[in-house]
Amino acid sequence: MAATDTTPLMDEDFGKAFAEKKRMNAGWSILPSFILQTFVIFPFWLFFVLPCTIIYQAILKLFSLCSKKPPRYDPFAQVQTEAVRDRPKMEDREYDFIVMGATGFTGKLVVEYITVQYGTKKYKWAMAGRSIGKLEAVKKSLSQMNPEVAEVPLLVANSLDSKKMDELASKTRLVMAAVGPFLKYGTPLVAACARYGTHYCDITGEVTWVRHVIDKLDATARQTGARIVPLCGHDSVPWDMCAYAAAKEFEKKGDNLVSLKFYDEIRGQMSGGTLATATLLVNPSLRLARTKAPFNPMSMDAKGGEAPNKLKTRFPRCCSYDSKYGEFVGPFIMAPVNANVVKRSNALLGYSPSITYSEVITHPGCMSAWLIELQKIFIGTGIFFPPWKFFHSFCLPSPGEGPSYAERAAGYLKIKAFARSSKGNRLLIRFGLTVDPGYEDTARLLVECGLCTLSESITKQGKSGVLTPACAFGMDIIDRIKSQGRGGHFSVTAL
Repeated sequence: MAATDTTPLMDEDFGKAFAEKKRMNAGWSILPSFILQTFVIFPFWLFFVLPCTIIYQAILKLFSLCSKKPPRYDPFAQVQTEAVRDRPKMEDREYDFIVMGATGFTGKLVVEYITVQYGTKKYKWAMAGRSIGKLEAVKKSLSQMNPEVAEVPLLVANSLDSKKMDELASKTRLVMAAVGPFLKYGTPLVAACARYGTHYCDITGEVTWVRHVIDKLDATARQTGARIVPLCGHDSVPWDMCAYAAAKEFEKKGDNLVSLKFYDEIRGQMSGGTLATATLLVNPSLRLARTKAPFNPMSMDAKGGEAPNKLKTRFPRCCSYDSKYGEFVGPFIMAPVNANVVKRSNALLGYSPSITYSEVITHPGCMSAWLIELQKIFIGTGIFFPPWKFFHSFCLPSPGEGPSYAERAAGYLKIKAFARSSKGNRLLIRFGLTVDPGYEDTARLLVECGLCTLSESITKQGKSGVLTPACAFGMDIIDRIKSQGRGGHFSVTAL
């Protein structure tokens, strides 16, 4: 199918599964919320909360100038990273995989998906977490869905205990991790997996932590044969795979990818764990140590050197009307994360000497766009002004809480990626998920990425190191997303 611009293909749907999905904040139903937030909450924030925040931060700054700065935080400071020589062979290990963090909000969704989709007949697996009581409660709930799961072993393990993590990693071929914030809880586990040659997938979106993982563990994982694949959820499988598909399609024609522009349409809710992670990452008092590599580890190639491949980003600073697309668009908070993953894939796979990456989130109208920006402001202020955070407790979830089943079922993700090659060829890549992408389908993506890394075809390729989903799995993961569980939409169209 040919087209001369973005507009002729905008109205094409993603299939029947998306036909009845309704956009968030669409139509006039949001007018009461628009009036309340614009004319009541926003003025209160502007004339009271914002000045208090500025004064509070100024006082903190004065205290910091008069006191000694704390040392930079190195997540690997107390963690061993050297390969273990006498590690068990893969065929001798007790489990095919272990789900670590099975009692958290997303962790429960992970084991529910495994229970319904796979049971225990094909894979031998176990659930791990800090509390035996919580693990038993999860197991009881799962047994009602599938009686087979009553036999699944429970492993009590604190993710901050390096010895326990070593023990866990030595027992299994693969670990699926849902233990965020990963900067706080994830380091001993991923290090143990790299040291023991155990494959690893997680759902982190914490690029600052991933840089340290690459810096400290890439060489170790290559030595032991471990496939360490972070960012295997909504952050950032869809965008990574769209870029991969575009690059490979151009490659077939002796061409190479030079630009990508993503239009994201998302319906989803935030969990308490996500909010806790965001709060931790933007905490001004947390100063991360510099990485050992003299360059950005996201640019590290498959041999540990700096790749010449570059990625330039273009993100909007505010909302505006996109005349070509026909909708209001604005900045997407996870766009820098997605861009960094594509940057890493380009470094590992060599798509192109230089790629320009752009990404926006679409809105059904100007009121919707304004409300989303206001919510970012209100939530962000709580991070820098603790008293304002008190009000968050009345309207935002706590850690362990998240969107309800009905809210997750109503969610979806639709991505339209416009790719251009050095010869002027263009592609439209569509990627769609039919339920809440941040949690419900993040759980599915993690499981399918994990099982993909255990598959015979991926094992034969023999890739190892700290990889991206695109580098580790190629189109195999797209095939699994389309065929397993709720399925999904993926297509590539020439323009």
